[in-house]
Amino acid sequence: MATAKVAVAASELSPKLSYEVVIGDALLTDAAAIALIGANTFTATFGFSVPPNDLADFLAATYSAEAVEAEILNAQETNTSTFVARDESGEILGFVQLVRGLSDPCLTGDASTHAELRRLYVNTSAHGRGIGSKLIAAVENKAKAEGFKTLWLTVWEENPNAQRLYERLGYVKVGSTDFATGECIQTDYVYAKRNW
Repeated sequence: MATAKVAVAASELSPKLSYEVVIGDALLTDAAAIALIGANTFTATFGFSVPPNDLADFLAATYSAEAVEAEILNAQETNTSTFVARDESGEILGFVQLVRGLSDPCLTGDASTHAELRRLYVNTSAHGRGIGSKLIAAVENKAKAEGFKTLWLTVWEENPNAQRLYERLGYVKVGSTDFATGECIQTDYVYAKRNW
């Protein structure tokens, strides 16, 4: 008796079911998809709290395809690695960055052993599938392999879902910092994970 493979569209799957997600380095050809996920996720999460003109300026400067292309092209100069999560079809579901050579005043220890986990964004349609945790693990593994002892990040004070995720993964709140979106200044918590 022959067996047949049945393809099921991701939209037909329960969000709790897992499927193959591959984490890899971002390519220049990924810039438009990264920009779209960044702009859509930032707007969905923070857009209501920022004046429209500040939001538009921030998105143009940070999440335009041109801005993301420049980040990928200048990765060595800025000590930044961008990782993407792809599904089986190659569609980008999320991204994250590892930034070397940055610290924050509320962190202790040798600043040269600190690295930042920055811009963890997952397409809102793919939330709840473990993609964020897989992206975080990629950054943690790379940072550890490169000898960093502290991995830190910032998360908006009014984003309890992200705070719970980071705490579940062993990050501890160590302080706070300002985050500017144009004229709008908001408070982000600084989280850190040491010697993981």
